[in-house]
Amino acid sequence: MTARVLPEDSIVLTGDGRDRIGTGPWARWLATAAVPDESTHRAERGRRLARDGAVSAVTVSEGSIAARVTGSTGNTYDVTIAAPPLAADAWVAATRAARGQPGLEDAAAGAVQSVHLAHLVETRLGQRFAPSARDVRRSCTCPDSEPAGACKHVAAAAFVVAHAVDRDPSLFLLWRGCRPVEPTPADPWRAGALPQPRPPRPLPPGAVLKRLGASGIRAGGVDLADALAPAYEAFAATDPGAA
Repeated sequence: MTARVLPEDSIVLTGDGRDRIGTGPWARWLATAAVPDESTHRAERGRRLARDGAVSAVTVSEGSIAARVTGSTGNTYDVTIAAPPLAADAWVAATRAARGQPGLEDAAAGAVQSVHLAHLVETRLGQRFAPSARDVRRSCTCPDSEPAGACKHVAAAAFVVAHAVDRDPSLFLLWRGCRPVEPTPADPWRAGALPQPRPPRPLPPGAVLKRLGASGIRAGGVDLADALAPAYEAFAATDPGAA
């Protein structure tokens, strides 16, 4: 599975600084797994670094996130956030179960974030779709050792990637080792919706007789169609809807 380097414009955070970073479920799961306690001083400083554009060179690959973070002192540190990927057979089974179900198929394609896909993986297959905080391995080249959680540089990188997942959910699948699956193509033999019928077009009196042509039946010395024509004219003059 190919690693992806995030373009610079995708790691620029938006908002007024008070919004929680990462709003969708997958984005939230990534952020909370990497930063177990988002209420700490380190987490808040990480949010500030993320919003200030201190995170760069972000690469997402199977089971790993790597980034470079410039600290408040101007020094640059290398950060990694790693977690064991989802078992390949579990993902194959999940994508098979999602076939034909539009919401789940869109999630398996990496187009939307879905709690229902995670529920399917966890209840039917007994696998964690999102890693727990204990499953995540965090590392940073800064001198700030934080055994119980994440340093501010790890937090900044996690928040930036969570923000990117909101814009492109397939990044979360890549980190989890799940190859996005294209939705089932539409059945080419299935007809589309019928167009609305056109408004009825009024026909001149006796149009049906003219369309049918001569009947071959004589009445009063003339063809029956010609004999009925005056009657149609009379009907039309009396009730326009009858024409």
